[in-house]
Order: sequence, then structure tokens, then C-alpha cells
Amino acid sequence: MAHVELDITKIVGGGRGMAHHEGQVFMVSGALPGERVRAESLARKHGIIEGKTLEVLSTPHAGREPDPCPHAPQCGGCDWPHIIPEAGSALKIEIAAESARGLPELSRLLREAPIKASPMAYRLRARLHWDPDQKVLGFYRHRSNTVETILQCRILSPRLVRCLPSLTEAFARTCPHPVDLEWLENLDGSQAVAAIKRLPRGPEVPVSAVPTADTLDNGPDGFHLLEASDTLKRVWGRDHVRMALPTPLEVPIGAFFQGNRHLVPWLFQRVTELIGPAPVPTFDLFAGVGFLGAAANHASERPLVLAETCRSSGRAAQRNLPNAAVRFGRSAEETLRRSGRIPKNTLAIVDPPRAGLSKDLRRRLAAWHPDRLLMLACDPATWARDTADLMDKGYRLTHLELIDLFPSTHHVEVLSVLEANDSAPSTGKTRD
Repeated sequence: MAHVELDITKIVGGGRGMAHHEGQVFMVSGALPGERVRAESLARKHGIIEGKTLEVLSTPHAGREPDPCPHAPQCGGCDWPHIIPEAGSALKIEIAAESARGLPELSRLLREAPIKASPMAYRLRARLHWDPDQKVLGFYRHRSNTVETILQCRILSPRLVRCLPSLTEAFARTCPHPVDLEWLENLDGSQAVAAIKRLPRGPEVPVSAVPTADTLDNGPDGFHLLEASDTLKRVWGRDHVRMALPTPLEVPIGAFFQGNRHLVPWLFQRVTELIGPAPVPTFDLFAGVGFLGAAANHASERPLVLAETCRSSGRAAQRNLPNAAVRFGRSAEETLRRSGRIPKNTLAIVDPPRAGLSKDLRRRLAAWHPDRLLMLACDPATWARDTADLMDKGYRLTHLELIDLFPSTHHVEVLSVLEANDSAPSTGKTRD
């Protein structure tokens, strides 16, 4: 592919540097604002040339990591290994604001929002990939399905890093098929469980593919099989970990849970503060194992409805919050459709996937019009779209902050509160 020298003007969505050259727009991975780089063109999409940095030709950006991870040139486990984590948090504010540039007022508010940073070695959940032909266990390479060996890692937990050599040796003996490895720990790493996950179109994985406990150094406390449908086949040991929060939470292997061990306790407390003590009925519409619902219930016991499409997560939520009404296997849209007339004096909690709230869900939320809505969004662009739509339908934004749950990547979470224009002022704490 062609090589070109580019002057990077700003950082944009996806964490790439933007440049203009000979009337063309470039989005370059590994480049930072103010740098001149030599880049390789990789592809053209929608009139934009995508590229990667080969060499920094100018004075590096102040946030550039002088000693990046040795696996960084190939490994795709994180896309910002070239950025000092502390500088990364500040750059994520710029990304968030840029993502909402079509909505100037929300873009301004994102640029002014505080951001909560995190230490490294944060991942309490991880998914690695096994290549039986090359005998390699690791992350995929960038823009590839080739698995890269990782001998050390700055984002994974120390326990998993210590276990990687023996896991690789065990898989070489027991697992002849390409599979994924799912790993889950509790907050302090004293509990860990793992599972081999069958690929969507892969062959059936026999129980014999699961390594035994005596073959693993610093291994998990249980090891199981996960079908592509996330159905668990127990093999040996425990199948869940327990998160030591003000409301202890059981999290089974294969279930979604916030991935940052350092910030999970802080986030639980932050949501408790924002929700406040008023014991209004609360609907957690993307409940998982009940993390945000538990934070609401910790603020004050309340009528609580949890909607969760994944049955194993829903069952865990029911164990975690036995007084809640859990809607197993139901989407947020289906839960609202079947709930009949819901009082407006309620709180809605939404933690949607990266695609954000569906158009149908935004319509149903606006028709229901709960007094307050707490949103934890994992994409600033879809957050801005959803928030603007809800503000057009009678809500005001009363709280906004950013959370760097995934250091060494471009991803940033948005935590916000919306209140109906005709509702009473919030009794929850809205700012530090």
C-alpha cells in the first residue's frame, strides 16, 4: 500500500488521528494531534482513507507513551498502547465532544464534563483466542483473525497473565479446535472462573478439551464449556465469582459485567448517589446480573423491575435481588410493551449496547415519560443521538460525566441523568 506523510490536526471517533492531504481525508491509527507522521494507506471507506502510523517524523505528542507494550505493533488487545493512560483520559474528552459535533450544545457539555480515570491491569473479564495450528493463545492482531502470542499484558489481570503459559501448554494437549477462552475474576482476583467457548460455526467441543486443575499454574477455581448460545456445560469447580460490593453480586461465567475491577466499586457508589434516597419504583431495562439495579436498591429499598434478555444473567439477577421482579428473556422494548400503564413517578435505568437505544425504545420511553432516567452509555455518539431525541421529547439533562473504564483503548463511557421537564428537582447528588 502507498506511504504518505501527514500532519495530524485532531483526534476523532474511533481514536484515530485526522489529516487532510491533496484534497483527501485520512483517518490514521497510532497518530496524535500535532504530529507529522509517515503512514501507510490501508483502505478507502465512504470517501475516507484509513491508514496506520509507521513513523512519527516530528516532536511526539506529550501524551505519547515512550515505552509502549512490546506486543503493541501486532496485538489488537488494545488500540491505544501508544498513549500514556493519564493522557488518554484527556484525549477521550476530545473524542466524546467530536462524536457529538452535529449537536453543538451536547458537544460543548461533553467537552466540559469531568472524567474518572483508572489504573491499568483493570480487566476482570477477558476473551482470548486459541489457534490450535500455531499453538497460540492470545488476542487477535489488528484487522486480522491471526492470534498474537502475549507473554505480558498491561490491561489483563496479573492472575491471568501468570496463568497464560500453563494455559497455552494445556490447550496444546487437550484442545484441537479453534475456540475462545472466557475468563472472569472477582474484584480482588481471589476468585476466578474460566470457560472454553465454542465458535459460532465451529465444531462441538468435547469435555476433554477443558484443562484439569492440576495442569494449570495460578489457574481458575472452575473451568467449563460455553456453547455459542452462552449455554453453560459444567465441567469442574465453581461457575461464578462473587463481587464484594455493598450489595454482593454473583456473576456467572459468560454473563455481562462491567469489566474494570478498579472502578466497579466507585461506579456502584456513584450511581447510588445520583439516584438518591427517594424509594420510587425503578425499571432497570438492561439489567445484566443486577449491578445498576442493586446500586439503586442500595440508595433505598424500592419496587424494582429488571429486564434481561440473557437467561443466565437474569437468573443471577434474581438471586442477587430476590425481591425484584425479573423479566427473563425480555428486551427493554418488550418489557415496556407488556407492562401496561406505568406511573410517571418512576426511575428508568438504561445501560444499552454500543448501538444505543433503539428508535422504538426511545419512543416508548417518551410515551411513558418517567420522571427520571439514568443512562450509562458506552458510545458518546449514540448517547448524544439518544439524549437529543429525549430532550426534544420533554427531558432536560441534569448530570453528565465521563468514565475511562477501558484505559489503553479509545472507548469512553458516558454517565448521565435526564429529568422530565415537569418533574420535581432531583434529590440525588449531581456533582462531586
